Amino acid sequence: MTPHIEIIRKNGTSRLYKAGTSLFYQGEFPRHGVLLTKGAVRAYTIASSGEERTIGFYTAGDLLPIAWLLDQVGISLFHYVALSEVRALRFSKEDFDRTILGDPVALKSLFTNLSRDYSAAMLRINGLGQSRADEKIAFTLYYLAFRYGTLLPDGRHEIKLRLPHVVIASMVGLSRESTTKALRSLQRKGIISYSRGVYTVNKSSLEHYVGEDIYQSLELA
Repeated sequence: MTPHIEIIRKNGTSRLYKAGTSLFYQGEFPRHGVLLTKGAVRAYTIASSGEERTIGFYTAGDLLPIAWLLDQVGISLFHYVALSEVRALRFSKEDFDRTILGDPVALKSLFTNLSRDYSAAMLRINGLGQSRADEKIAFTLYYLAFRYGTLLPDGRHEIKLRLPHVVIASMVGLSRESTTKALRSLQRKGIISYSRGVYTVNKSSLEHYVGEDIYQSLELA
């Protein structure tokens, strides 16, 4: 267990959120921080058209809302909702400042986690910049595997989230139909497989497909 997480576990208050429950609303003034210990949370915003746009996901070990905790903003930037049943620890901003930001070892541990998130975000941005739907989806799956994947005995990576096609579509700004078509194409090529929202990725095949051999040096989660 990393130092900053261990400190919060000792001082936080346990809380259970059922699937679909909001942890924070966009524009809310948070009264506490949250460390996720089990389950997954989706962050999203609402476009002018009324459609939800998925910003990202948070799983065990992640802190929310991080921009508020680091004094970058005074509000929650996004909506945060439990994708599944979520267990978490609540803690005060004062405790965070004193025990995490005030401890060099804990602060370095937090920095390491944020560096991982930064690398993952760059992969996602690369995906959003692609012009073709299948490439947007392929790069997005690479981001998801890097950030949330688990290595399987056969060498493939399982993405530890249950994501219906409509959620993936909301991540890249495509229609559900275009997203489903692109996912089926990748599945026919043997690059991915999926069932009930759980995706398994063949890393080497996906790297070859997107033409980015440089990613071979990245260690997927």
